[in-house]
Amino acid sequence: MPLIEAFTNGNRFATERGSVGVWAVGKTIEDLGARVNESEPWFRQSLRTLVEHRTVSPGKTGDAEIRAGAEAARRMMEEAGAQAELVECRGTPSVLGRFLHPEPQAHIVIYNHLDVQPADPSGWTQADPFVMGVRADPERGWLYEGRGTTDDKGPGLCAVRAASWAAAARLPIDVSILWETEEEIGSPNFAEVVQSRRGQLACTAVIVSDTIWPSGSQPAISIGLRGALHATLRLRTAGKAAHSGLVGGAARNPVRELAAIATAIHRARFWQEGVIPPTRAELDGFLRSGFDLEHWKHAHDLQLVETDVPLEVMLRIWARPTFEVHGLAGGYTGPGVKTIVPGDAELKISFRLVPDQDPHTIGRALVELVHALDPAVEVDVSGFLQPYRGPTEGPVHEAIATALTEATGCNPVSVREGGSIGAVPILADLLGVPVHFLPLSLPEHGYHAPNERFDWQQAKVGMTAFAKLLERLAR
Repeated sequence: MPLIEAFTNGNRFATERGSVGVWAVGKTIEDLGARVNESEPWFRQSLRTLVEHRTVSPGKTGDAEIRAGAEAARRMMEEAGAQAELVECRGTPSVLGRFLHPEPQAHIVIYNHLDVQPADPSGWTQADPFVMGVRADPERGWLYEGRGTTDDKGPGLCAVRAASWAAAARLPIDVSILWETEEEIGSPNFAEVVQSRRGQLACTAVIVSDTIWPSGSQPAISIGLRGALHATLRLRTAGKAAHSGLVGGAARNPVRELAAIATAIHRARFWQEGVIPPTRAELDGFLRSGFDLEHWKHAHDLQLVETDVPLEVMLRIWARPTFEVHGLAGGYTGPGVKTIVPGDAELKISFRLVPDQDPHTIGRALVELVHALDPAVEVDVSGFLQPYRGPTEGPVHEAIATALTEATGCNPVSVREGGSIGAVPILADLLGVPVHFLPLSLPEHGYHAPNERFDWQQAKVGMTAFAKLLERLAR
């Protein structure tokens, strides 16, 4: 029985697709290797178009830039052969492109995101991070440089190219490409998007490629995401800063007090409870992942780390919760020392949480601890992102593993992902299907960092793997 049959019926195909059975049914995408190799000009120009739309979602003051980028993406999907539209919501729209067959054996939804992080040019070798640079590389073929190249526009284009080939080859599979524009701010309106197109998105499985291989020489499949919880702590102790020689020792110092609270949170147990350790099979995947500690440190420009034991590092970044301080603002931060006692201060923190932990429970415990330490501190908790435990077996997981093997010549290993993707639990919950991962990015590509890039070698792997995956799922 076709996998899609559980989600739809023949009447839908008769109304949406015209007469059933008029297309020939393909089995493979012919000359796939040549198609991939000849795609570099298309890939370069398409990526340039997307990168040079400044689709920054964090801190945006208007929707015009994101809307322009979404419209460019819609046209790009349409030119590739999809039925494409913008799906509106209370925030910025998502882009939905649908490659349809009259008699599909399966329906796959491929999720990526179009929005990006801000980019301060002062930290980049490029004069403008939103003008894509291209340079030759002896190992990777071409490097595509600019904000959004790897997170997440380059991987998204790989799926579009493969879906267009599958449609042209008449493979009996429906492919829906869904690009969000609010992922970098926690997907606050994405549930509305999915809900409004729930019938069209009813599918066999969702596949996401917004994750990373630990090593460029070892393909990997992500099988879990950490969740997240963001919070801002504020403390005001005076109407203005005052001379420390006049009030020091008697006036409360909000910077010092918030620093002490950060230390207390770090030592607390509430955010470390409810953790299920990785299985032996997961640990084996970690150890075979090709994770190289020195390469990882170099890729992220880390000079001092908490531990130099590679397995311990992998456990900390993939399988354990974390507490981080992102900023402590207050007082004088100019050159020299200005001897004042600040009147107010602000502490920005977050937690990364692993599967089986509940962000809302952690948030309530945070508020209770802080108010027990100092009732004067205001705690603003936001950014609740659920962790996600992905499938480790089944036909789709096996098809992804086979596709990556065929694309790289190397069997992939299973690892967890240290980051969070708010859309993933939304898709799993509202569509009632598992969310799988087909990672394409590398640590050195620079997620959220200066000098972000993607490369032609990974683009070729991505187009090949997605094409092979669609061939297999269409059988």
